[in-house]
Amino acid sequence: MDKFGGTLWAIDPQTGELQYLGSTGINALLWEALAMDSQGKMFAAYGRFDFPYAIYEIDPDTAQATFILQTTFNGLLAMAFGPGDTLYLVNERDSPSIFSPVDLYTLDLVTGATTFIGEATSGLQPIRALDFYGGELYGYGGGWSGLLKIDTQTAQVTDVNHSIPSMPTSTVSMCFSESGALFYLDGGLWMIDPDTSAWSFVTRTQLPAFWSEAEFFEGPTDPFAIWMGGATNGPMTVNCSGATPNGSIAFVWERNGAGPAGPTPIPAGYPCAGTEVDLSSNMQLFGIMPANANGEISTPPQFVPAGAARTVRIQAIDLTTCETSNQALISF
Repeated sequence: MDKFGGTLWAIDPQTGELQYLGSTGINALLWEALAMDSQGKMFAAYGRFDFPYAIYEIDPDTAQATFILQTTFNGLLAMAFGPGDTLYLVNERDSPSIFSPVDLYTLDLVTGATTFIGEATSGLQPIRALDFYGGELYGYGGGWSGLLKIDTQTAQVTDVNHSIPSMPTSTVSMCFSESGALFYLDGGLWMIDPDTSAWSFVTRTQLPAFWSEAEFFEGPTDPFAIWMGGATNGPMTVNCSGATPNGSIAFVWERNGAGPAGPTPIPAGYPCAGTEVDLSSNMQLFGIMPANANGEISTPPQFVPAGAARTVRIQAIDLTTCETSNQALISF
């Protein structure tokens, strides 16, 4: 959702293609904190710097906004529904100030009752995105914070990887797919390994200059996507989701700059001949691996030394459907 325009957009997680869905019709200031419950209902916070935020339900097909309740929060930054559809939020205590402490609360959307859990400040810049996966609350903060885990009982914040800072932006959006793929928006679409905080570039987008949080809506199947896990000077893996369950997946790669980025058809005599990939004719086969019953793969760990200073492009091909994944640009 556009922070200042109140417009709602859909992003294809493989191509970055944008689709305009509609407008809330409310575009003075300031849309924040998109969150979706277990029933697929989507909510957002709207307010101004001098006035507390109100919660609206947002129709995911048309962006129509329906008022739910008025809060007392002047610095509401992010929201996420947890187990039992408990709504958690972070609020900047002394908004607007990038150095203000950030507090974790729960909010009852029926009664408006709030429960203070504790201070959830990390680094000099506040947490600007929240989402749950596997019963754990994740956040993303500015500065050196990056990807965080937040204890929902105490608000204690743990940095997933101290060596990987946040991306250089004042606008942060992230969301998990049902299979656990973590997407991040920062002038482009990225994927983040939730265990190591490592980034993998997916594709560029043409998003509005400022946007609020993102939520993931599943299509008929999970998107066929790949991303890097691990970090340099340690084991690294290529991860994949949304493949044909128990199917065979081919991984092809090349060094960045080895040739034009495609499209290049797979030559005759190979599986999925004629299918176009987004690599040059200099691409090489990394390997063919079986997906598990959930359509997921994690390649065997490969040790990559620190200072390897290499950038590669990698793509996966589902040999059952001949569908191609996103092209991941991976630097190490």
